Amino acid sequence: MTHLRPKKDFCIFSDSKIVRLLDTTSTNCHLLRLSENEHLPEGSIVVAHNQTNGRGVAGNSWESQPGANLIFSVILYPTSVKASGQFIISKAISLAVHDFLSEYLSAGVSVKWPNDIYVGEKKITGILIENFICGNYVSKTVAGIGLNINQEHFVSDAPNPVSLRQLTGKTYNLETCLQVLHRCIAIRYHEMRTNANRINSDYLQRLYRFGVMHKYHADGENFEAIITGVNHYGMLEITTASGKDRTFGFKEVQFL
Repeated sequence: MTHLRPKKDFCIFSDSKIVRLLDTTSTNCHLLRLSENEHLPEGSIVVAHNQTNGRGVAGNSWESQPGANLIFSVILYPTSVKASGQFIISKAISLAVHDFLSEYLSAGVSVKWPNDIYVGEKKITGILIENFICGNYVSKTVAGIGLNINQEHFVSDAPNPVSLRQLTGKTYNLETCLQVLHRCIAIRYHEMRTNANRINSDYLQRLYRFGVMHKYHADGENFEAIITGVNHYGMLEITTASGKDRTFGFKEVQFL
């Protein structure tokens, strides 16, 4: 069994709480309900042994064997982030999960736009970011993370799931994994507030298919293109093989 111990020198979430549930429909929903009744310290987490109705981007579902994986949501208060630039929060959370997985895997980890985490061509993490806006700024963020750790078999129709155990042949302590990932989130969240340029640069460097010609589908046609960037609003920027620059929002383009 692998034990990666979290370091103790970074305490941005030192007052945070951890709420542990046996079963819940959605950790995001549960955390939101809690936050409506009390002010939760930043970095507080709801973690579930089993989630019966996990949600993803644009209504996608998330399969997780009870007790095998990390299923949790974390609350943040990024009040200095403008609503127009809220995608940087998604970047920071994605990079935190990438950092965590890079502690265990030597290569192959990438961020598939907007915020799925891949190892090679397989999906290991789904992330759902829910931002709440007050005026022109983000007042609260709930980030839900489903990270495949110890699951050995997947039975849903998801095309390409994979777990850390499948990749390494090892079994992992979920509590230790949660502590390490929580710290990774704290570090990237702090960096988001103090060095946004680093977040933007690291996100591009770790972006799945960045700078390489691949096939895509949009507007009823297949085409080849290179991902050239992600703009301030979180839209994917590509240049087609014919030299045409195009920009897409979530679910407007399919990776082939």
